[in-house]
Amino acid sequence: MMKNIRLLALDIDGTILTQEKKLTDRTRKAIEAAAEAGITVALVTGRPLQGIPDELMSLRGLGYVISSNGAVTTDLTHHRVLRRAALDPETAIGIIRLPKRLDLIYAVFIDSIGYCEPEPFDRHISLIDNPGLETYIRKSRRITCDMDGQIRKAVNGVENIWLVTRDQSERDELNRQINGQWNVRTVLTGTVDIEIGSPRADKGLALSELARCLTVGKSGIMAIGDNGNDIGMLQAAGVSVAMGNADDEVKALADIVTDNNHEDGAAKIIEELCR
Repeated sequence: MMKNIRLLALDIDGTILTQEKKLTDRTRKAIEAAAEAGITVALVTGRPLQGIPDELMSLRGLGYVISSNGAVTTDLTHHRVLRRAALDPETAIGIIRLPKRLDLIYAVFIDSIGYCEPEPFDRHISLIDNPGLETYIRKSRRITCDMDGQIRKAVNGVENIWLVTRDQSERDELNRQINGQWNVRTVLTGTVDIEIGSPRADKGLALSELARCLTVGKSGIMAIGDNGNDIGMLQAAGVSVAMGNADDEVKALADIVTDNNHEDGAAKIIEELCR
């Protein structure tokens, strides 16, 4: 299954990072070995580009990043954006009326930066008990007191809107309302989280388009992920790998289930690929 792989697509959180948001030495070496073997390596993540740890961006041989759940594809070698799939400002302004009215934590991602209003940001930080997650949030967010104005200035549109509900039933109802009113794509990345983007902001679509640019067929793609937002990416790959800590629906569609992210599950598969 692995002998023809030319493009390796890697999710970040829950996949190549541990729960503490760390990259192990074994995983780093495995990824760099794949690149040295001539395999194109792409990070495919829900994070904005600004929120990707320096230790990942400095991986030797890293070629591409697909960020914000498929909204933006960046060619790191030539320092250029290859693809964008963004919400228009008026749609984004309409959507954020919902979390504002419900007093929810939310962020709006523009040009790889998540913009937050002061009170929701402080409330979000107060709820975090994972130092690695807090570092990511502080690195990738900026405070604004004029969210509508910030959105209207977004020349490239809005990459993603992320919001946190109080419970799963509220999440499901809000998800229904959003999809009923706007032409968007929503991803339920947790029991209380909703991420909203363009209908074309999909990891699988972005990965398939990148593969076409590289003249790599589906059989030449391996993808490794763990969450519901990775399903499109795994379906776009000739070899799909689910982490041991993956959601059951992700494991069910994967060709291979590896060990979890605390056991270097991704590294073990990449090492096998290199062999």
